[in-house]
Amino acid sequence: MKIKSFRNLDSVSRRDFLAFLGMSSAAAAAILANPKVASALVWSAGFQPLPPMGDDAVITAHGIDSEILIRYGDIINDAGEAFGFNNDFIAFFPLVRGRLVPGNSTEALFADEALLWVNHETPIGGLMHGNPGPALGGTPKTKAQVREEQLAVGGSIIRIVRDSKQNRWRFGGRHLLNRRISALTPIPFAGTGFKKVSIGGSDHATGTLGNCAGGVTPWGTVLTCEENYHEFYGDFDRNYDYRNPDWRKHVKVPAQNHDWHTHAVHHPFHYGWVVEIDPLTGKGHKLVAMGRAARECATVTTARDGRAVVYSGDDHRGGCIFKFISKRPGDLSEGDLYAADVERGRWVLLSWDKNSTLRKSFRDQMDVLLHARAAGLAAGATPMDRPEDVELHPLTGSIYISLTNNHDRGNHHGSLLKIEEVNSDPLAVDFRVTTFMAGGKETGFSSPDNLIFDRSGNLLFTTDVAKDKLHKGPYQGFGNNGLFVVPVSGPDAGKALRIASAPVESEFTGPCFSPDEKTLFLSVQHPGEATLFENGNPRYSSAWPDGVGGRKPCPALIALQNLPLVSARSQS
Repeated sequence: MKIKSFRNLDSVSRRDFLAFLGMSSAAAAAILANPKVASALVWSAGFQPLPPMGDDAVITAHGIDSEILIRYGDIINDAGEAFGFNNDFIAFFPLVRGRLVPGNSTEALFADEALLWVNHETPIGGLMHGNPGPALGGTPKTKAQVREEQLAVGGSIIRIVRDSKQNRWRFGGRHLLNRRISALTPIPFAGTGFKKVSIGGSDHATGTLGNCAGGVTPWGTVLTCEENYHEFYGDFDRNYDYRNPDWRKHVKVPAQNHDWHTHAVHHPFHYGWVVEIDPLTGKGHKLVAMGRAARECATVTTARDGRAVVYSGDDHRGGCIFKFISKRPGDLSEGDLYAADVERGRWVLLSWDKNSTLRKSFRDQMDVLLHARAAGLAAGATPMDRPEDVELHPLTGSIYISLTNNHDRGNHHGSLLKIEEVNSDPLAVDFRVTTFMAGGKETGFSSPDNLIFDRSGNLLFTTDVAKDKLHKGPYQGFGNNGLFVVPVSGPDAGKALRIASAPVESEFTGPCFSPDEKTLFLSVQHPGEATLFENGNPRYSSAWPDGVGGRKPCPALIALQNLPLVSARSQS
C-alpha cells in the first residue's frame, strides 16, 4: 500500500501544509487572508509543549488549567443515580430556556447551561467494590457486585452550568434532566429489517455496555458505540446459526471477562451496536442496519441530498473502517453499510443481495449485519491496525482516522490516516488515502486514539498505550498517555505537541469543545488500572485524583480552560 506521508514539516510553509490538508490554493489563500482565522491558527505563540513525563497527576502546559467537574459515584439526581465508571466519549448539547439548540448556532455561543452525554465503558471491580473477579486473581463476583457494575456502565446525561463571571463550566448538581442509561435499561431495536429470531426472539435489548466513543447527529441525538461487548456476556463463534433458538449452549465467554455471565445471561447479539439516544428524554434504540462490530465511534455528516452519512472504526487488530449511508434524512434505522478497501481506494457495499461473495459465506443480510467485520473482510475490505476514532476536517471534509497500533504486525506506535473522497462527497464510492502522521520516536507520540478538530483545523488527539506496556520496551521515553495538538500554522505546524499528561495508567478520552472553544472537556479513564490485589488487599498503583492518603483512584471528567488557541482567537 503506497501512502504519502509528511514526516518532517519543519520547512513546510503554511500554504503548503494547508494544501496537504486537502485545500485548493484558492481556499488556502482565502483562509490566510482572513485576519480572524489567521490569528486563530497561531496556536504555538507563547505555547511551550510538555515533555514526556510519568507524574501521577493531570499536568497541563503552562497557562492551561484543569478542573474536575464530576467523578465516579457522584449523585446526579433525586432518584439517587450516580455518575458512572470509566467515563469516555463526551457530547455537548447547549440548552436555551430548557430546549436544545444546535451546537454551531449563535444561541449556543451564549448558552449558560448545557447537557453533557458521557459514555461509561467498562467496570473495574477491584476499584469499585474491591473484587477484581476470577480473571484478575479475585474471587467469583456476587450478584450484588455484578449489579453494581451493570449500573455503572452505559452513559450519563448531566446538566452543566456556566459561571458568567469566570466563564467556567461546572456540574449543575442534582437535576430532573440528569439520568443514567445503564446495562439494565431496556432498549428496543430500530428498523423494519431486523428479525426477532436473530436477537433472541426479543424486540429489545437489556441495556447498553462497553460504551467507548460515539457521535452526534444533525438532529440532536447522541450515538454511543458498544465496543468490547464480548467481555460481558460472551459471544458466538462464526459458525453459529442465528436462527437457532437454542442459543445458550453456543455462547463462548473469553478468558478476560467481567464475570457477569455467572449471574446474568443475555443473548450476545443484544450487544455490539451503535445506540441512538435522545439526551432530553433518555429514550433510544439500537441501530441494527449499521451492523454489529467493536466500534469506537460514529461520526456523522450530511450529504447533499440531506441523508446522514456515518463513519466509524472497528477497534480490532485487523478491524474495518465502515461508512453507513442512511436511506432517509434524519433517520438511521435503514440504509447501506460499506467497508473501506484501502488498497484500491473504494468503499465496498456490504449487501447480501448485490454481492455474490457474501452470498457464499453468509445466510442473508441479517447474518451480514450480525458479523459486519467478517462480512467486510470477505467482501474485500482492508484489515486495519485497530481503527478507532474518526473525525472530519471542518474546512476540507477530509476523513481522519486513528490507527492505534497492531502488535501482531510489529506496528507499536500507530498512525493517523487521511481519506479524501472524490469531490469531498460523502456519497462517493472512491477515495484517496494517505498517512497524515505516523507515531514513533520521530514524531514524539505513540498509539493515537480519540481525535477532535477545532474550527480552524488544528487537530487534537489523545493517546492510548496499554497499562502493561507504558514505559516499557518500544514505549520507553514516551511518558504517560497524553493530549496532543497538531497546529495548522506557526513555527510548529504539523508537529505533535503535548498539551497535557494523564495520571498513572490512565488515558484521556472523549475530547469535546464547548461551542466557543474556550473549554475542552476530557475524560480521565482508568487511573490505577493495574492495581494489584494480594489476599484481597489492594496495592493501588495510582492515587489520582485525591493524592496519597486520599480515596482509591477514581475516573473523572475534567475541563481544560485558557487554551492557547482561544487566546489567539480573542486577539483578532
